[in-house]
Amino acid sequence: MNKFGAPRALPTSTKAKGLLVRPRRAYRPAAERRAEIIAAAQTEFIRANFAGARTRDIADAAGVNQATLFKHFPTKEVLFEQAVMRPLIETMRGMHGRVEVYETAKTPAEMGELAEASTLRHLEDMLRILPLLATALFSDLDLGRKLFRENLEPLIRERGEVLRPLVKEGIDPQFVGLASFGMMFAVAMQRWLGEPRDDLATTAAQLNRLMTGGFARDKRAIRTRNRNNGPAT
Repeated sequence: MNKFGAPRALPTSTKAKGLLVRPRRAYRPAAERRAEIIAAAQTEFIRANFAGARTRDIADAAGVNQATLFKHFPTKEVLFEQAVMRPLIETMRGMHGRVEVYETAKTPAEMGELAEASTLRHLEDMLRILPLLATALFSDLDLGRKLFRENLEPLIRERGEVLRPLVKEGIDPQFVGLASFGMMFAVAMQRWLGEPRDDLATTAAQLNRLMTGGFARDKRAIRTRNRNNGPAT
């Protein structure tokens, strides 16, 4: 203090030593920083797509500087691969793994029973990954084509092959796999962008009935029922 009791001003050299600079960022383990960068990157890639996303914005959202971001992910392409493509592919493989439960079914009715819980989980997964899937497929044509041809299309074909023993003659099982994937994609898109009419479990039950029993009425059964009921009185 000076002779009047007021605190002395810090010398310039003391200021330069960092007493008045911004506090350092809190230390976080490398794995935690990496996870935070990936989470921020997913949000930014979904918002701005691959071309529009900036590593500076991702770093700011993750609470790191760009040097730290590039230490974990050397390029934006690598970051996109780890934040978008990898979790998407892992989820799709997990969805395919659950399709194998159908192999134990001997009839469409048995498959319908086995598929009830699996169909709901498929839709839950599709809802969760849909923003990443849309980003991966449509933000960059080359990346989308690569993802589809090298990862999604083989899984869709495998899905059809698992269902082959239960598919009616004259219908391509791989087309059934593609149609199944397409319907789940459409349901998730409607729930993401539109206003769902039913809860997800009800929607899953409808999709399950459609996939295992079809949607067309059996006209012969209708005629038989009408004959048995007799004319209306």
